[in-house]
Amino acid sequence: MVSEWGIPVLAGASLLLALAGASTMRPTIRVPANGPGQATAFRLTATQALGRLGRTRSALRVVRVDTLRRRVELAGAHTGLETVVGAELALALVAGTAALLLGLIVRPVIALSPVAVLAAARGFEVVVGRRARRRQGQIAADVPDFVELLVATTDAGLSPAVALRRTAPMLHGPLGNELRCAVSEVQLGVPWQRAIEQMVARTDVPSLRALAAALSRSQQLGTVLGSTLRKLAEDLRRERRTRAEEEARKAPIKMLFPLVFLILPAFLLLTVGPVVLATIRSLR
Repeated sequence: MVSEWGIPVLAGASLLLALAGASTMRPTIRVPANGPGQATAFRLTATQALGRLGRTRSALRVVRVDTLRRRVELAGAHTGLETVVGAELALALVAGTAALLLGLIVRPVIALSPVAVLAAARGFEVVVGRRARRRQGQIAADVPDFVELLVATTDAGLSPAVALRRTAPMLHGPLGNELRCAVSEVQLGVPWQRAIEQMVARTDVPSLRALAAALSRSQQLGTVLGSTLRKLAEDLRRERRTRAEEEARKAPIKMLFPLVFLILPAFLLLTVGPVVLATIRSLR
């Protein structure tokens, strides 16, 4: 039977063995001790170490790779999936080791080490998911401007492929990056419909999906592309106006917390406080 100190001691021994093994590894890049490339070399070494950790079978069994892959793709991260998987596993191991070491001081914390590991892993996925949703929101906010530019370029007589190429440099942010990626695919020989479908698959934004459907429907039915895009632009403007009105209606509810817990106490302290102090002094 393992004693009450067995688990922390084993965890500490495992951590020391891991550090000893890491110290015997041959460095991949040699830089001066105090050079400008020291931070870059350290970042590269850490990325390679996380990548090796993410390629292990235990990491692929523990981490939800499919879910994490989709969230990383939606977040637009250029980091490899193996590095992200290794980062999640390393964060979970650090949280579990910290809980075990804290158990040396507070013994009941040892039982919470699995909870700490699970919370660290899920928290990492939540952070990646929030970044993905923020990026999707930025793309959705720029789609109406993108459609307006397409209307102007197609009304000038440009083909959809040329319109995409002319529109991409005018947009910035995540949507501009995705458009430039789609234009690069078109220049490599991919049909522009396929490039837009791949962009929609990478971003998963409903307004972009509506744009792709409108372009495909116009191409199949042979209708005028300008009128189709103009109607879509009106729908997107109406949708953006509706969303802005919804956010405006939510504003009083969001202001309730700072008003009650921050502004109101300060107001009462400045107005009622002097009266209370004067009353107490008069009673004395």
